[in-house]
Amino acid sequence: MAVGAVLVLAALYLIFRKRAATRQRETMLDKARARLEKLKSEAAELPPHTVAVRISLIIRQYLEAAFDDPALFETNEEFALRPHALARLHPDSRQPVVEHLSELSQLKYSPHGETDQPTRLIDQAGEILANIELNVAPTDVSPATPHGQ
Repeated sequence: MAVGAVLVLAALYLIFRKRAATRQRETMLDKARARLEKLKSEAAELPPHTVAVRISLIIRQYLEAAFDDPALFETNEEFALRPHALARLHPDSRQPVVEHLSELSQLKYSPHGETDQPTRLIDQAGEILANIELNVAPTDVSPATPHGQ
């Protein structure tokens, strides 16, 4: 009887732990989406390279908080050359993230830094974050709490 009670308690613990991790990840996603929407409303008044920097920061902060990925603290070159970059992401999500961050990097450091569609980049970032969430398993999420979020 005591073994049964221990098993029930263990099962409940695992269920609630997974739900907490899912809620935490959803909160991080909601914050990232809200920041993208705010940026979208401000984008018309900002230089394109500033929009690119802010999108990149939002994505990298999300990756750091949700997956404990050090992309936030790396240049795009360091990130692209790191062999295990985004290792905790589903393969279907990795490539779009890498490509988008690369496109943003080119815009950030371009001498002209021009794009006729900064909102397109913001929308793409939102789609990429949604794609990550669709492909993530609860065990892929960092148990750490978000830093500065």
